[in-house]
Amino acid sequence: MDPYRSNKLNQSILEVLSRLLQVSVKDPRVGFVTINAVQVNRDHSVAQVYWSVLGDDADRKESFAGLKKARGYMMSKLTRTLGLRCAPDLRFVYDDTVAKGLDLDNVLDELANQGEFKSEEEKKRELELEDVVPPFELIKGIREAKSIWIVPHHNPDPDAMGSALALCECLENMGRDVRVVSYVDPPVGFSDMPGFDAVVTDDEAEELFLEEQPETLILVDCHDISRCGPLEKTLDRFETRWCIDHHLVSGRKAPEAGWIEARSCSTCTLIHRVIETLSEGDDEFGDHDFEMTLDMATNIYAGLISDTGSFRFSNTMPLTFELARRLSVMGVDTAWVSRKTMHRHRPEGVALMQKVLATFEYHNNGRILILRATLAMLEETGGNMVDTEGFVNIATAVDGVKYIAFMKEKEAGTWRVSLRVRGEGDVQSLAARYGGGGHKQASGCTISGQGDDVAANLADELGALIGRKPRR
Repeated sequence: MDPYRSNKLNQSILEVLSRLLQVSVKDPRVGFVTINAVQVNRDHSVAQVYWSVLGDDADRKESFAGLKKARGYMMSKLTRTLGLRCAPDLRFVYDDTVAKGLDLDNVLDELANQGEFKSEEEKKRELELEDVVPPFELIKGIREAKSIWIVPHHNPDPDAMGSALALCECLENMGRDVRVVSYVDPPVGFSDMPGFDAVVTDDEAEELFLEEQPETLILVDCHDISRCGPLEKTLDRFETRWCIDHHLVSGRKAPEAGWIEARSCSTCTLIHRVIETLSEGDDEFGDHDFEMTLDMATNIYAGLISDTGSFRFSNTMPLTFELARRLSVMGVDTAWVSRKTMHRHRPEGVALMQKVLATFEYHNNGRILILRATLAMLEETGGNMVDTEGFVNIATAVDGVKYIAFMKEKEAGTWRVSLRVRGEGDVQSLAARYGGGGHKQASGCTISGQGDDVAANLADELGALIGRKPRR
């Protein structure tokens, strides 16, 4: 992060917003609002706007309501006035330091009341669904699009596919020309997901792209086309790209524009919020309001239970159960979804599982477990890498194991590695060294080398994490 660039952007945003409030925003509720400061975050995706107003609590509430209503307009003006590719998400924070003067104790008390001193875990526990707000620019970009491809990452799981299918139906209801483009050899449970029968596979993608010339790409559960395997070359033709993902970004290459929200337990949670926002309609784009359908809800629930391990994983939060409750109230058959999408294996997949289980290697007194799925195993069993979905969860269930590395051979000398940690720990930092990413407790990366050498290096690097105090 360049401090000079950030400070300059802070000042520029402050000046533009102040001028807009004085001249352009006609809402009388913001007539006496003063913008005191602006603070952008490290990647300039969020701007905290500190404001104050003369008057009592009622005046402050009225002014805050006016600011929220003008938020979209001001972000649009920021984009054009400052020549930004994407305006930062404006988050208005009331600044009472003027009223309190230099009373440091009161300032510290107020910061504590606002949750500034709470741990990340405490903040997550207090997070509500309505606190997870899609960026204005993403919603605007989706509404502007007429022909759209929705694409999950290669070897998609139910979260990626459920996100794609739910968003596809939503956009179809809005009158858009939309397709879900995925990959051959899908997991066995996908065929029962609503709308999956219309999915186009990667072997048809190039010809279909040339025929239809779609204008907009939306990546789901994925923030870069490099994660789309055989589709990468075709997807590189899109000039307009958006992403919706809940994985942390690492590596040198910047993600696509859109929404990356690492606080979310699943991409389907984000898709639910996107659909709720789009369902409100927008006269400017000729979009009428609509209701979320049972099929949308079913696909969202499939992703929710997949990425939380049926609510067993540490990313499960109170808002996870709130979303599950809302979907269940809509009529989702939760037992049916679990039965169809979780713990289903083809006979070839079971044969592959037997061979993978035989590769279990224990290190560091049983605290590190490394397993492999090789191309030779696929040939012997007739299975494919999609069949390995969920194998890593078997490893995480082994008593005494803390760190797990599942090596999947993509091609000779290239391994896709899934990293997991039980309890406290951080495997995201290890994945980042190889250009990967994810979460502290579940990450992935790609490593080149001979299998035995890669396994040995992983054992050493994971061993170095044993005893290291986890980051907060």
